[in-house]
Amino acid sequence: MAETYQKGEYIRYACNGVCLVDDVRLDRLTKKEPPKEFYILKPVSNPASTLFVPTGNATLVAKMSRLPDREELDALILATREEPLDWIDDRKIRLASFQTIVKECDLGQLISLVSCIYHRREDLIAAGKKLGASDETLLQRAEALIENEVAFVLKVEQSEVSDYIRGKLAEAITA
Repeated sequence: MAETYQKGEYIRYACNGVCLVDDVRLDRLTKKEPPKEFYILKPVSNPASTLFVPTGNATLVAKMSRLPDREELDALILATREEPLDWIDDRKIRLASFQTIVKECDLGQLISLVSCIYHRREDLIAAGKKLGASDETLLQRAEALIENEVAFVLKVEQSEVSDYIRGKLAEAITA
């Protein structure tokens, strides 16, 4: 059975990031169809936007998830050290794999992806090379998704998120 959400609750909706469940109500998208119940979502990063998610559409409702609390977030960050994402040398396979991770918007996988690309970029810089444009674009998109959710959960500025994650990972190494 699909999870239900309440008006006033903050959730993550796919790659739209953190959204307010602004309402749960009967509505219709066209005059020709009968009214259906919808979750009315307002993305925090774009409050002028409104998303309508039919409560009866299990596929779309499955893209909604509760936000982690601080403790769950810390555990998620630390778990990424246990299962690092490996760099894939074949460019086409790598991009397809990395794009899937970004599309699925799973916070743990996004953090692993960013860590993987950071490590690869450091290796390339040491060799006098640069990260490819496609990898750089995926990195920026993944960082934006992470910053949106983590900043909201921690109630900090998005610019503070990278330092927080690095600090948590550093604590794990020295512990």
